[in-house]
Amino acid sequence: MTARSAETARRCLLAFVLCCGLGALAVVAQKPGAGCPSRCLCFRTTVRCMHLLLEAVPAVAPQTSILDLRFNRIREIQPGAFRRLRNLNTLLLNNNQIKKIPSGAFEDLENLKYLYLYKNEIQSIDRQAFTGLASLEQLYLHFNQIETLDPASFQHLPKLERLFLHNNRITHLVPGTFNHLESMKRLRLDSNALHCDCEILWLADLLKAYAQSGNAQAAATCEYPRRMQGRSVATITPEELTCERPRITSEPQDADVVPGNTVYFTCRAEGNPKPEIIWLRNNNELSMKTDSRLNLLDDGTLMIQNTQETDQGIYQCMAKNVAGEVKTQEVTLRYFGSPGTWRALHRSHPDHLLLLSLHPSPPQNTEVLVGESVTLECSATGHPPPRISWTRGDRTALPADPRVNITPSGGLYIQNVAPGDSGEYTCFASNGIDSIHATAFIIVQGEHRVRVRATGSAA
Repeated sequence: MTARSAETARRCLLAFVLCCGLGALAVVAQKPGAGCPSRCLCFRTTVRCMHLLLEAVPAVAPQTSILDLRFNRIREIQPGAFRRLRNLNTLLLNNNQIKKIPSGAFEDLENLKYLYLYKNEIQSIDRQAFTGLASLEQLYLHFNQIETLDPASFQHLPKLERLFLHNNRITHLVPGTFNHLESMKRLRLDSNALHCDCEILWLADLLKAYAQSGNAQAAATCEYPRRMQGRSVATITPEELTCERPRITSEPQDADVVPGNTVYFTCRAEGNPKPEIIWLRNNNELSMKTDSRLNLLDDGTLMIQNTQETDQGIYQCMAKNVAGEVKTQEVTLRYFGSPGTWRALHRSHPDHLLLLSLHPSPPQNTEVLVGESVTLECSATGHPPPRISWTRGDRTALPADPRVNITPSGGLYIQNVAPGDSGEYTCFASNGIDSIHATAFIIVQGEHRVRVRATGSAA
């Protein structure tokens, strides 16, 4: 064999060995059950599946820390698509055809830090889409077709430092959309279709706060109106916008209810921007989320279904926007419980309620004989707790008589009734803030004819 032939044979052998080695590696990488999808490149805990025309998220090994799915044809992310990938640190989904992000799309990704979703066709994002991403630091959503954002979309991302939303179609942003992003360092909202009107003043204040703190950089530019096109949102002031303080156009009215009723408190307001309607009960803001019986209708009306005793109190509507706030008059919801109980609700301050109850029924006629005993029941509850007192018809104090006593519950007890006990008696309930009263008439008869006449009223 010549030297040239020997060299040729050596090169062929080397090429054969190299090809066999690469083939063996490929076989190992794609071995069924090894966690590497077909045609993907896998090295340790990194899986790269680029330019493969994939239309769905492939299954990968639970230990995967980097998953690269760029430049494919993925159109949707099914809820649970990344389930059990708790070690995933980086997820690249940019340059696909994703149109929406549903709730549960990133379930189990509790250690994910970097999420790339730019250059897709995303139009909508569910408010729970990013729930559970407690470790997320960077979120890239630029170059999509997003028009609106739910204000709750980013509230579960405490460690988010970078949020890119530029080059979308966002026209308006609801106040508070970025309130929970306490770790924010870079926010981009430029190159959108933002309308710079009174409704965007909250964002201008946020951007100014970022600039003053020096802890974060943010960019947002106006698209409309044309006179403000290209203007930085951070430079906008209320003086150059036509903002109107809210004004009430329809006020609520007092309401009386019995158990199980539905009651409506009307509240309508105008202003620029459109005011937010907030309802207060006993000077505390009502939460529609914690009680399914409460509903805020589109026109600002408060609807309370299946009314119960805890609903009674003082209600007030507040209309609020960036230009200011205004409140309606206070109104009272009076609750009349089961038959046999008469209640009168009285108030002089939102924090103080006084409730008077007469048992076992509203004041009514009764008969009592000379020498017998009679009890007029009167009990009261409220805040602060009320005290019970009784007077005779001319509002004079009860006589010092061992036959006459006030029971622990507040009732008036008279034993060994005499003819002189006939007359009007008034029960007063007072808590130092205000008072209410109820009146009853006792008529003492001789043998076998005794009649009690009673009436009730609220001061």
